[in-house]
Amino acid sequence: MLGHLSVVGALSWNHCILSSGSRLGRVYHHDVRVAQHQVGTLHHKQAVCALKWSLDGRLLSSGCSDGLLTIWPHDPGANVQSQPLKVITQTTAVKAMEWCPWQSEVLAVGGGMKDGRLHILDINSGKSIQAPSTNSQICSLIWLPKTKEIATGQGTPKNDVIVWTCPALSRSGGFFGHRGRVLHLALSPDQTRVFSAAADGTASVWNCYQSSSPSKPQHAHF
Repeated sequence: MLGHLSVVGALSWNHCILSSGSRLGRVYHHDVRVAQHQVGTLHHKQAVCALKWSLDGRLLSSGCSDGLLTIWPHDPGANVQSQPLKVITQTTAVKAMEWCPWQSEVLAVGGGMKDGRLHILDINSGKSIQAPSTNSQICSLIWLPKTKEIATGQGTPKNDVIVWTCPALSRSGGFFGHRGRVLHLALSPDQTRVFSAAADGTASVWNCYQSSSPSKPQHAHF
């Protein structure tokens, strides 16, 4: 699907709509069912680092390199005049974020190297409910609905995956072994395994229920 004039750094699905964000600050909505697939555009001033549709498809969150986290309403036909519902300023680029599966108004956001905190945001108020420090850049994160936990993929110095209990946000374990920043995390359909991909060129699959003790990957490949 053509359209972007620069690197596409973020994607998110909402049923038949695929939203894509570029380094030039454009978000395009693509309806994959039709040939004229571009059905909407959102504009940012800086590069789009992250995109996430909420589970119910009502809200789209976008994170940019200038530290702005923007919440948009569902409107695949959006044009240049479209206005966001809310803009929340963060101290670093917004690259890691995920909507809470069991609290629709809660968004988890990972802080960059200058911040290093896991921010649990109430998007109604735009304030952090909790913000524990990880002492590291947060490059990725996912919620673990079965165990009511959240996993964060870290950068330097340890390049590990930390698992946090909810709502206390105390460390309950982790997955260790990557030698580069953990850039991507994904949850298996049965919610029992975590997939991680790192800047060292490796990908691993971890058993969620072994996170309370130092864990080795069940499978790794490159």
